[in-house]
Amino acid sequence: MLDFWIRVKRKLEFKELSQRDLAIKINESYNTLQSWINRDRLPDAEQAVKIAEVLNTSVEFLVTGKTNNIKNDHKKTIKLLEEAISRLQNNML
Repeated sequence: MLDFWIRVKRKLEFKELSQRDLAIKINESYNTLQSWINRDRLPDAEQAVKIAEVLNTSVEFLVTGKTNNIKNDHKKTIKLLEEAISRLQNNML
């Protein structure tokens, strides 16, 4: 089974939703959803986005298992800006 569907199933369990619930929420038939899972087929982009929204996650996470942690990116940016400001201040003295 594709890791995508393994992650979907874990998220469903965490949210206490069934695959039937997911099918309803993404406006897809249960049989179609089962077909994707059983045949190890990824849904199209539009359906993948709907699945991610229902599961309160990102498509990136469902596909790769990785998340884009913007918070860490901000910390790095702030640190770089603080260092640049410090250098500028030292050059002005």
